[in-house]
Parts: sequence; structure tokens; C-alpha cells
Amino acid sequence: MQKEDKSLDGLMQAVANSDKNAYNSLYELLWEPMYLYASSIIMDDNLAKDLVQEVWLDYWNRRKVLQVKNIKSYLYKAVRYQCYNKLRDSKFNATQIEIANSLSSPAAIELEEDVTALYCKIEIILSGLPKRCQEVFRLSRINDYSNNQIAKALNISQRSVENNISIALRKLRKELSVVKLF
Repeated sequence: MQKEDKSLDGLMQAVANSDKNAYNSLYELLWEPMYLYASSIIMDDNLAKDLVQEVWLDYWNRRKVLQVKNIKSYLYKAVRYQCYNKLRDSKFNATQIEIANSLSSPAAIELEEDVTALYCKIEIILSGLPKRCQEVFRLSRINDYSNNQIAKALNISQRSVENNISIALRKLRKELSVVKLF
């Protein structure tokens, strides 16, 4: 996880415990990008500000019951839905319709959420493997060691390294077979 994500996670947890300072910090970090996003969809600065404020108010009011893994993604989706609902309920021009259809949410945020979920799934699968198998797989696929380097570092045969990697990959393929990467 990136440094910003850990910071946001900590703030999100503090907000869930009614920490107003954490809420203000989170607000300061995310309000302007959320406003710019809403404004790009709605094409009305004042309305965009109002919709973003509604999202923040709703977040504070529901802070204790929300089960959110990625606060940034959650807030952007909430803004998007607020904008779509507003556009749906009002008359809007062809340009607004075109923009609404072309924008969903910043792709990087949705991709970040998908990558985080996949990483967590992989970690869960790997934690179910024997310790040596986990160690060999991490050295090979995460630390990019060669099979020969792993064999020397762990004082095992190269064939044993290959077998452990095969076991881990087979388990990952089986467990992740429902996941479509691209």
C-alpha cells in the first residue's frame, strides 16, 4: 500500500470513532479533487460544491455504520452518484449527457481499489501455504530472485525451489480462476 493510502486509512478509522480533527484532515485532503470531479460532470460550480458538501455530510452522519475499505474510492463514487441523480432529476444539455456517459470515476482510483483487493486475496491464499513454500514464492515472484539464488539462500536444492513455486502457482491459479485481470 502507498503512504497516502495508509494515511487515509488511519484518518478513516479515526473518523469512524468520531474524531472531528481526522474528519477535517480527510476533508482538507480530498475536498478539492472531489469538487473538481463533480464540477467536470455537472458543469455548474455552485451545484458541484453543494453536492460534494452533501457527500461529506452524509459520510459524517453515517461514519459509525459504514463498512468502507477504500475511503477515497467510496467518496468519489458517492460524488458520482450524487451528480448522476441530480442530472437525472433535472433537465440537462447534450454536453452534460455526453460527459456523464464518458466519466465514471477516475480510473486510477477504481484500478487502485481492484489492485488492493487482488493483493489482499493473494496474501490470503499465500498465507494458507506451508511456510517454506510462502518464503520461496515471495523470494521468486516478489523479490525477483532466481531459482539458483533462492536455493543458495535457503540451503535447499534448485528442484525443491521449483517444486515450491509450482505448488504456490497452482494454488493461486485455482483460487484466482474467477478473477479476470484484463
